[in-house]
Amino acid sequence: MVERRFPRRLGSLGPMARFVAEYVDSRGFDPEHSYTVDLLIEELFTNMLKHGKGGGPEVSLKLGGEREELILTLRDFDVESFDPTSAPPSPPPIEEGGLGLRLVQRISDSIRYEYVDRSSIITLTKRFPL
Repeated sequence: MVERRFPRRLGSLGPMARFVAEYVDSRGFDPEHSYTVDLLIEELFTNMLKHGKGGGPEVSLKLGGEREELILTLRDFDVESFDPTSAPPSPPPIEEGGLGLRLVQRISDSIRYEYVDRSSIITLTKRFPL
């Protein structure tokens, strides 16, 4: 896996997208897959910022996986727990939010949440046929 740290602010989405594009290219995936991964990261990262109480100055983004899969891990340091995988099975009214997390759950092949040493860790897998 490769890892980079980014400032814990919305302005990091652009640099994160470039990191993803470089990684997708290095793995030989179709460049179109970068958009899917960017969408997943944007939704998860913005929810971390919005709902993760506290937070250190940086977050970690790791990318890895086997031949036809991409595993991404976002880690938010020194925060209270916020589990994006605990969304209820039926969608709430639009004004209550949560639609982006449902999209992440639908697009991802798997998603896992851990809370360890005051760090929120979200790991998801997305398969991309070569």
